[in-house]
Amino acid sequence: MLIQNNIYDDLIVKGFSKIKLFNKNDINNFKKQIVKILNRKKFLKKKFNINNLQKYHQIVKKENIHKKFTDPKNRYLRFEKKIVEKIRSNKKINVLIKKTWGKNNFDIKLYQKQNIKKNFGAFRLARPYKKFKDDVGGVHLDLHFNNKIHKNHKILYTLWVPIIGNSKKSTLRLAPGSHNKKHDIKNLIKQNKYVSKIFKESYVKKFKFNRYNMKQGEVLIFHPNLLHGGSKNLINNTRISFDFRIFNRKFIN
Repeated sequence: MLIQNNIYDDLIVKGFSKIKLFNKNDINNFKKQIVKILNRKKFLKKKFNINNLQKYHQIVKKENIHKKFTDPKNRYLRFEKKIVEKIRSNKKINVLIKKTWGKNNFDIKLYQKQNIKKNFGAFRLARPYKKFKDDVGGVHLDLHFNNKIHKNHKILYTLWVPIIGNSKKSTLRLAPGSHNKKHDIKNLIKQNKYVSKIFKESYVKKFKFNRYNMKQGEVLIFHPNLLHGGSKNLINNTRISFDFRIFNRKFIN
């Protein structure tokens, strides 16, 4: 059970917490931005809007087109100034950072290989698992960002935001307490399919994973060494979410 009123205790004990960060208008604006990005592609016969976005899997029927939409370079989500200010001024985030990093001094950044974007996130599309088995990546750590192995646990926090798919049948899968373990890199799979370095299933089976119901505007914030992922979308709509990371300026300029 998450404490929630004490984000610091949640992160220390479980490695993650659930907090209210956005409102209904914010979520609708994120949807509109995603719709605008998807509609830029000229090969679509039917245009997206915020009402049919959840039926993405019925509109985009060709796999080659889906791959274009899910290419990392096509999934940038730019944060407006008011969103950046909302993140920066959130009391729970500030308490957590001051207690764990010693100083509230962070940047919101998105790393895509050599491309670094400030005040951006990345949205993701996961079609219903019963028909589309390959939309979900495996279990990984965000500590090893930009395809590099990092050891400093005070380098970042990740925030995951559901846009469509807020029930525990679709939300992010997390392994409570796994942030306190030393995850040997020998347990990583050698692969190029996913951006993140994925752990072997034999290693993942050693941990218990949970999923949580989330209200609109709630987000999950979690430790960089927390195991997460492999989150099958078990609802009938396309799950749409985005994530972003806050980096400690002391270590990442």
